[in-house]
Amino acid sequence: MSDSDLLARVRSSQAEPEAPSAQTLAKRTAVAELRSLIHSIGSSSGSTEEFERLATAFRAHRESLGRAERPGVATGRVMLAGMEDFLDRSPMTGHANPMAPPATLAVDPDAERVRGEVRFGAAFEGAPGIVHGGFVAALLDEALGMACVFSGTQGMTVELTTRYRRHTPVATPLVLEAWLVSVEGRKIRTAGELRHGDERVAEASGLFIAVDVGKFEELAAARSEASG
Repeated sequence: MSDSDLLARVRSSQAEPEAPSAQTLAKRTAVAELRSLIHSIGSSSGSTEEFERLATAFRAHRESLGRAERPGVATGRVMLAGMEDFLDRSPMTGHANPMAPPATLAVDPDAERVRGEVRFGAAFEGAPGIVHGGFVAALLDEALGMACVFSGTQGMTVELTTRYRRHTPVATPLVLEAWLVSVEGRKIRTAGELRHGDERVAEASGLFIAVDVGKFEELAAARSEASG
């Protein structure tokens, strides 16, 4: 796949989306339940015995699942070789990742915008009632990285500047948007913002460096080798 094909691939995948497998759907359902547990267990007032029973059950399930294998699930048409499982394993958008909020991000090729929604649960709280700023920055990084697609290629983060305008509330629907700013050689600049209603709670600008499509295959190969 050449770099110029990337946006065309996005359009094609949106026009003819591929349904996830039964295994993928089952994994997402299990992860959704686990995610809910993660958000509630920290503030739970359960007894010592209840927590001990939970720990035993968690250990048994972990052992029954065995060693993790890579790559994981593939969701829909592959945009980049080596990134087949990214949509489900992403720490920000992954529906099969219990650490993810998860946010929903979608590319609008015609408007040249990445748009999304997110609701941060209690596990993402920093100060009381407020999302930890590191998670806000990570989400904006993901959206800005996706906006690189409008340059015709993919990029990796070199610099991210995040400005916090207001407190970002937990357990509250938020919307975000990201867009391409400029392209200078291999340098891709993007920007974006996170909103709560009509209020802009955070904004970011990023510098990304365009990388060849083979880079992700190299990284995936190195990961597999390191994990044995």
